[in-house]
Amino acid sequence: MKIRPKLAWLVAFPILAPAISAADNPVPPPPSTTAPAAAPDNEKKTELEMRMDRMGKALRKLKKQVADPAQNASSLELLSTMEGAAKEAIEFTPAKAEDIPEDQRAKFEADFKSGIRNLQDLFAKLQDALTAGKNDEAVKIVADIGEFEKKEHKEFRRPEKD
Repeated sequence: MKIRPKLAWLVAFPILAPAISAADNPVPPPPSTTAPAAAPDNEKKTELEMRMDRMGKALRKLKKQVADPAQNASSLELLSTMEGAAKEAIEFTPAKAEDIPEDQRAKFEADFKSGIRNLQDLFAKLQDALTAGKNDEAVKIVADIGEFEKKEHKEFRRPEKD
């Protein structure tokens, strides 16, 4: 009978010893092997860029799940996020407008707003397809939105500085 408590301590000691010694002498964390975080941009994002980023993140998630009818509710929520961001974005002017000559700026801004309205039309078609459960059609519309985004970014986005 007296041997059981001794055996229990004999088994428990090797298991608990590292934990006890670690509590007495905390080991400093190993040096980080990951790359340092990217340097923050010298320029902060504009209000328009923040709206566009919100739309872009939602679009990336939507591309992954739009084909799955079981995720239509989630897809509609992402679409709602994109619609809200587009509604807010139409109120802003792209930073590239500053680089456009004054006599062409009004047309540039009108074209930008027209592009946002066209995007909103695509969103409406996508919403109709998702609510009707036509996910194959919705996949095509999301692809169209992606192509539309690329085309519009070439026209309205400032080229990135190296």
